[in-house]
Amino acid sequence: MGFFRNQHQYPVKYWVKSSAIFTLSIVSILIIDSVYKDQGRFWLNTTIAFFGLFSIIVCNLILHIHFDVKDPIKSPIKVKVCGYLLTFGLCLLMLAFSAHLDMLTHEECRIIEGSPVNFFLLSGFRAAILDLIVLLWLYFLMNDYFKNQLELERSKLDKLKERAVNQMLRQQVQPHFLFNALSSLKSLIKKDSVMAESYLLQLSDYLRGSFITSDDGLATVKQELKLCEDYLSMQKIRFKEAIQYTIAVSEEVWKEHLPIFSLQPLVDNALKHNHYTLENPLHIEILEDAGWIVVRNNVCLRKNSSEDTNNYGLNNLKERFSYYLKDSVIIREEGPCFEVHVKIIHI
Repeated sequence: MGFFRNQHQYPVKYWVKSSAIFTLSIVSILIIDSVYKDQGRFWLNTTIAFFGLFSIIVCNLILHIHFDVKDPIKSPIKVKVCGYLLTFGLCLLMLAFSAHLDMLTHEECRIIEGSPVNFFLLSGFRAAILDLIVLLWLYFLMNDYFKNQLELERSKLDKLKERAVNQMLRQQVQPHFLFNALSSLKSLIKKDSVMAESYLLQLSDYLRGSFITSDDGLATVKQELKLCEDYLSMQKIRFKEAIQYTIAVSEEVWKEHLPIFSLQPLVDNALKHNHYTLENPLHIEILEDAGWIVVRNNVCLRKNSSEDTNNYGLNNLKERFSYYLKDSVIIREEGPCFEVHVKIIHI
């Protein structure tokens, strides 16, 4: 049967519970109305109305799940016809039961006594109204659920995308970086074994830090700064005084967060796109400024530097930050300085 096959795809218990509350809310109108009229048997009337309307909602819910219909308003004609017939059958039972208990109003008794056909016409009229109310309720109930499911799926996809971008950044950084690092290490072993050992330790720390993972795609500011410091220390051993760097971020924000691999690519871009020598060194500063981390460097672009590649990396960084905060990356190029401001994320 379709219902038993499809029921696992839907929150049936939640929908039934919500429908019971909705039915109770509708029936409450009858209770309020009875205060101004005959209160003698209103509890019995209310009970019949509650179980009648609730049964109609549950039967229509089962019907839509059976046919795997996710939008009751746009359901096929056969589902609408079956839903109406179900509602009509239950209205017949409710009317017959009320007549048996002598619970009908004088107007209803007069209509039914006129002709037996009127009994079916009255049930059909009630069924049409209740069927419309139930369809609107199911539309609200199911549409709300699937909208939330869609947002949840979108959120999962965003997280998967974030992880894929992090993985891609690691894969982009490590091959050429490892090649250069191992070449530098080979040269240092011959020239200065003590410096080579220090370089190897920093390389080890950097690689360990580059494998940071987290479910939310975030690292602490301290982890990001450590990654940058290890990276810059190794570059300084390689290029000596041609690279000057300063890291001035207070310990107060070390426990705050940034997207994984958000600072190191900025430092890498500064090294990749600028020309630096002992006479004209590259100055890189990593500073804290009122809730932002600023990566600043002096500009002396290489002749073969590709602006498109740099823009792609910065746009990628903006997109990653936008997942957590709006307007959280600011790029400034004023005179001889190039700055990227990234906003610290407070969790």
